[in-house]
Amino acid sequence: MKKNYIFTLLITLITALSFGQDLMITGLYDAGLTGGTPKGVELFVINDIADLSIYGIGSANNGGGTDGEEFTFPADAVTAGAFIYISTEVPNFNAFFGFDPDYTDGSMGINGDDAVELFMNGAVIDLFGDINTDGSGEDWDHLDGWAYRNNNQSPSVTFNSADWIFSGINVFDGETTNATATTPFPTGTYTNSTASVKKNNIEGFATYPNPITNNTFTITSSSSSKKEFAIFNVLGKKVLSSNFSGVKSNVDVSAINSGIYILKVTEEGKTATKKLVIR
Repeated sequence: MKKNYIFTLLITLITALSFGQDLMITGLYDAGLTGGTPKGVELFVINDIADLSIYGIGSANNGGGTDGEEFTFPADAVTAGAFIYISTEVPNFNAFFGFDPDYTDGSMGINGDDAVELFMNGAVIDLFGDINTDGSGEDWDHLDGWAYRNNNQSPSVTFNSADWIFSGINVFDGETTNATATTPFPTGTYTNSTASVKKNNIEGFATYPNPITNNTFTITSSSSSKKEFAIFNVLGKKVLSSNFSGVKSNVDVSAINSGIYILKVTEEGKTATKKLVIR
């Protein structure tokens, strides 16, 4: 029985290590609207996930140790390169960031001195902070501010503050929107050179402007061959698709809500994928 238990435990750990690198924590925010909101986290999808319900998240408040998995995601499919936003509520998140969070849960009522754990199949696969330490005065304290992961860092169950950028405390005091804040949360800016969102096999591929502020952006490449393109939201749902021939085309996105999206372009069997921010 003991041998079977150890074998099962090893299989569980190996599975988590092998397949748990598809989702990670990239940012935490603690803003200053009514009730100290919005509060929550930003996650990044490293590889396509067919069923998000194997993942969950939880906060460890004031150094009180783990509270376990407090929120389990629904069985949504998400696309590589997407960002997922979890907050305690919608109205103040939208007022501050200009778009709705993807999910809401009270467990994300975190202050800048709280730790956050990301779970897969009940096992911790990523960690921000120290679950057994109140972060007040620690180097990862971001009370009334934010923390953001450095580019090309990977999920880790060992927290290292050197892998993160910190706004400092109280930077959101008196700020009404992220866009006008003196030290804004760097929404959706994490990049990972090994993630599929960076895949680009089309010569001369580019898009501009990005962020998109006037409902139109341009796709261009070095070839005049036919191009198929599609835009997906952070849950992997296609929101726009079309095609064109020529080296460039202007794309109208006025029918798409503000937010973060993934653009996928194919040309003669080659593929390019890029994150888009629509404001």
